[in-house]
Amino acid sequence: MRMPSPQLILVCLLGVAAGAAGILQGLHREATRGPGDRTDLERQLRFAGEEIEMLKRENESLRSLAQGGGDLSVPREFIDLTEREFGLRFLASPLIHRITPEDLRSRISAAIESRLGPAGADDRQQAFSLIGWLKPDEDLLTQLTVARSSGAAAWFDDATGEGWMLEKTNLKYIPDQAALTGLLARILFHQHFPPALEYPGDDADRAREALHHGTAAGAEARFLIEKARTAGFMTMNENKESRLLLASLSPFIQGLTGFLTTEGKGYADSLAVHGNEVLHAAFRNPPRTTRAILRPGEPAAATEFPAISIEPFLTESAGELGLLLWLKPVSDADAAREISNSWNSDRYLLFPDGESAAALLWDIELDSATAADRLQAAALKLISNRSGDDGAKRHNSLVRTSPVGLRFLNTAEAATAARLGAQ
Repeated sequence: MRMPSPQLILVCLLGVAAGAAGILQGLHREATRGPGDRTDLERQLRFAGEEIEMLKRENESLRSLAQGGGDLSVPREFIDLTEREFGLRFLASPLIHRITPEDLRSRISAAIESRLGPAGADDRQQAFSLIGWLKPDEDLLTQLTVARSSGAAAWFDDATGEGWMLEKTNLKYIPDQAALTGLLARILFHQHFPPALEYPGDDADRAREALHHGTAAGAEARFLIEKARTAGFMTMNENKESRLLLASLSPFIQGLTGFLTTEGKGYADSLAVHGNEVLHAAFRNPPRTTRAILRPGEPAAATEFPAISIEPFLTESAGELGLLLWLKPVSDADAAREISNSWNSDRYLLFPDGESAAALLWDIELDSATAADRLQAAALKLISNRSGDDGAKRHNSLVRTSPVGLRFLNTAEAATAARLGAQ
């Protein structure tokens, strides 16, 4: 079944935006009544305002689609090739649109914000800065958009199940054919194994994306290998401009990108060599942690952290990947991996601290006291290196919560650090 036209979707979104604006006006009116506690109203106002801004950006993207280069006609041979390779049939004709590089960046940015939900990107921006994955002047949304669009010939929209290829795409050229092959693989597996409606959390989402992205990357690589064998095609030189642009991004963003392209593809390839039944089983029950991608086959730990009497803006898990990328700046690659390989579980909370500031608490549990000792030494070095990076006086501390557990704190108020460090 075909999706509604971009013009119709645009009209619907404009209607939703108008309704959201009405809700926002009503909330403002309610907030003027009486001097009572307005904390919940203020949060609703913030969410409503962010949703309206998100709708505006999506409207701009849809206007671009309505005026853009139309759909790409997918040759039947590529559909047949994808279905034969993976032993699945398309449930609906794959939709692939042409788009300019500028509009592609806008769509990717809007998709990221939509996936994370109201305030999701802003909360993560703050949390990632407080943890130390991002420097204060590094913008999360911009960097993620650049990482996913730089040098990309194609992009898959996980929200709609549709693909996008650049206007200049020419299917006479083998690199564009390979990009189409990977995109069709994404669409095919999305149709059979769509994402859950509710966002599963960052670590689980990264693990699922690694499986889907890695499977598509594997299909693309096999297509190029076959063309090299049968047509003598040689892979084109690397796009130096794209490589330099990616190298300018935060090491954390580079690490997330490398996880998809390296570990994700390696994981998917290890499944594919055992046949489609094994691959399909992994899609039916996708990995739920980045640990499952980095160390497949090892049993998952299930730690329950004690409740904390805090109403957070954001609660998330960094996962083994997040811990690895945190340690890399102060440890060599082998040492960082050895420590992060001992990860059992973690959770971090971003919460209000004082009248206008935020704080972060990160609980980490490893599988041995020896590993916790090594993490403690590395984390103390990280804290020492970060002194003054925040541009304001903050309180960074680390406490040992158990023989195998640590708690990292980055607070605005000294009293908050003392209270949570004692728990």
